[in-house]
Amino acid sequence: MPYSRAVDATGDRLQDFRRALRKDDREIFDELMRYAKTQIQAGVMASSPNPFDSMSLIMHIQLAKKLDVALAEIERLKKGRDLPQSH
Repeated sequence: MPYSRAVDATGDRLQDFRRALRKDDREIFDELMRYAKTQIQAGVMASSPNPFDSMSLIMHIQLAKKLDVALAEIERLKKGRDLPQSH
């Protein structure tokens, strides 16, 4: 099965789980699934028998990138207000 179809099949398999989530958590779940679909080529190259392995790594990478941006923005705002810097 092509990797892109395996990603879709994994999402389909998790639909009952998704429905059990609260609305705000469903939105985050959907965002994570979108992350997994943005890096199909990396998943193909991973050659993992379980597509969720590479999907979860891609999700973590995307979240780490968002966290880095948010932390940089916090530091920028702190510098503008002369607030104590975090370490």
